[in-house]
Amino acid sequence: MTPRTKYWLFLLAIIGITFTVIGLSFTGSWHSLNVTEKDFVSHLVVKLLPFPLLGALVLCLLIGGLVSLLFHFYIIPILKLSEETRLIAKANASYRVPPRGARELKFLAQVINESADSSSRMQQDINEQIARSKAQIKEERNRLAALMSEIPHAVLVCNRDGQILLYNNKAKQLFDAGQRSANDETEQPQGIIGLGRSVFGLLDRNPIAHALELSNRALAHGQTAPISNFMLSHHGGTYLRVNLALVLAEQNEQPSMTGFVLTLEDMTAQITADSRRDSLLRSLTDDLQDALKDIRDSITTILANPQMQLERLQQNRATIDRASQTLELRLQEARKDYTMHLRAQSKVEDIPGESILEVLTRNIKDRFNCQTSFESAPGVWLKLDSYSFVQSLTHLAGLLVNHHHITKFDFRLFAESHYLCLDIRWQPGIEEAAQLDNWRDSPLLSNSRGESFSFASLLERMAGKMNYLPDAGGKGFGGLSIRYAKTTENGAPTIQSQLEHRPISYEFDLFEQRGDAEMAQTPLRKLTFVVFDTETTGLNPSEGDEIIQLGAIRIVNGRILHHETIDQLIDPKRSVPDSSVAIHGIDPALLPGQPTIDKVLPIFHRFAEGAILVAHNAAFDMRFLQLQEKKSGVRFDNPVLDTLLLSSIIHPNLKGHGLDGIAKRFNITIVGRHTALGDSIVTAEVLLKLIPLLEAHGIITLEDALHASEKSAFAKLDY
Repeated sequence: MTPRTKYWLFLLAIIGITFTVIGLSFTGSWHSLNVTEKDFVSHLVVKLLPFPLLGALVLCLLIGGLVSLLFHFYIIPILKLSEETRLIAKANASYRVPPRGARELKFLAQVINESADSSSRMQQDINEQIARSKAQIKEERNRLAALMSEIPHAVLVCNRDGQILLYNNKAKQLFDAGQRSANDETEQPQGIIGLGRSVFGLLDRNPIAHALELSNRALAHGQTAPISNFMLSHHGGTYLRVNLALVLAEQNEQPSMTGFVLTLEDMTAQITADSRRDSLLRSLTDDLQDALKDIRDSITTILANPQMQLERLQQNRATIDRASQTLELRLQEARKDYTMHLRAQSKVEDIPGESILEVLTRNIKDRFNCQTSFESAPGVWLKLDSYSFVQSLTHLAGLLVNHHHITKFDFRLFAESHYLCLDIRWQPGIEEAAQLDNWRDSPLLSNSRGESFSFASLLERMAGKMNYLPDAGGKGFGGLSIRYAKTTENGAPTIQSQLEHRPISYEFDLFEQRGDAEMAQTPLRKLTFVVFDTETTGLNPSEGDEIIQLGAIRIVNGRILHHETIDQLIDPKRSVPDSSVAIHGIDPALLPGQPTIDKVLPIFHRFAEGAILVAHNAAFDMRFLQLQEKKSGVRFDNPVLDTLLLSSIIHPNLKGHGLDGIAKRFNITIVGRHTALGDSIVTAEVLLKLIPLLEAHGIITLEDALHASEKSAFAKLDY
């Protein structure tokens, strides 16, 4: 009940009581008179009654004025003072109470502000001590993070219910790739990786459950660190090799599982390569056996019949020739297929062109004491086996220095249309290319498995070609040019170029959570939220306005996960009015060609799976989503919280429940206002500030928050 409502109810009650007392007094006096007196008074009542009524009315006005002054100078300021004092204590320690109301209340506000200043100084000292302790803990966590990032495989750490507590960049890349492949309509959409999400939305439950059962059984029989290994198929036709290890804790002097660690390795390329190799060997063996049988039979026949007729001898010779040609052809095909196998097995990497040339020229200069120089176009990346590439060209330089007395090498890397070109020039020139041909085709390197590689095979892996360059006189060879296709349109690496040195995120407090808790009874601090916002063509979803941008961010265990977001423009298939552009600033020219709403909402639906949806003025955004449910094929049945309603509950006497007003009250810096993701981030920060204030009002669980929201005056808004 608002103070204004209380004021009018209080005033009406006073007026009603005043007139009731006057009426009862008159009635009592009337019944105390005899008949003669009543007749006498009845003649006088017309003259006497207006004056008491007028007096009562004046009295009511005086009382009303006094009540109004009481509310204005005392009651309303006291209510605001209590809300602002709680705001200082629970959400924004830098907030100060503005002096208002009677002189005594202004003095009280001054005392509260002085106490807040003193408390802030004490809190600052405490925070400094906490910061030092956190720094030590963070250092330990960073050490763990650094170790995790060095693991060359995807890593997932889960609690006993399968909620993800940690994942590294390799895991994100693996499942993001699977997500992209699942976007094909023929594939079943998979879950999205994220903290607090279930691992069983990413991987099949049965193999993991079986491995956990085996590991727990081994643990019960005294094995200290059981590890299970298994293979499973993944969305998109990939195959993963999985190592599962238990996370243990001591309970009653007995080890007990609190979670598990999954290490995942994509074996698809290796399995495909091994299958191709096995097929190649079987085919080659069968073909060789048939050809050798024909050759052996023909030679045996010739040897057994020295006086064989010429015609029959020619037939056997033709058989031998035909079989030998078949052998030669099959060996060429086998060499080609084996090269493809080695290419699938090889480890290539993306590396800046300038970096590889710097290493190469320094290596040549240090080993052969000759002059080197290099030039690389900016932004050029190479996709290759850098070690083999450097060693091969260094070997070539050694041949040229030792046999042709080359004294200088110049390297130039540049982009040309859809190709990258590396020109290598040397001085002086050489007369023949025979030695270059021999260098190109001869085995130069061997890997750890004893397999040999030539520079020609390295070029083949890069889909490259090599040509010789004439020297200055045009009579010999002064260099060579290597040309191969770019890895991407702009030459940038096809994988993430940012070197990973930390896990993408972790939240070990989730070890203590259980997934089977009733969501309605779960404390707000422990819930997973997806805070979202939309930008639209207008304010009337029921009249045809459409979403043009959707932004969302996740909150897990009281932490905003800035790396788990959605920020997507949407093609509304209609014009965007200038009045809307003036608000959100989105250029309508950016929208054609973007995904339509029926493509975006299923992705957002998976992103918000199992979470509480949160928005500011959520009725507006939810109405847009509800009108698109039929078109997109998804239904949003998540519980919904509205920061507008929650703010009006905890601060009913303060003005400004818009996002800007709340952010200012909570001292939250707004970045990217009126962009979907920017507003989502601000709303997420507002929500985390609101939770302790809600708890102070006794609103602890999700059920409490939903019931309280229904009582807000803003809950009546309809779109």
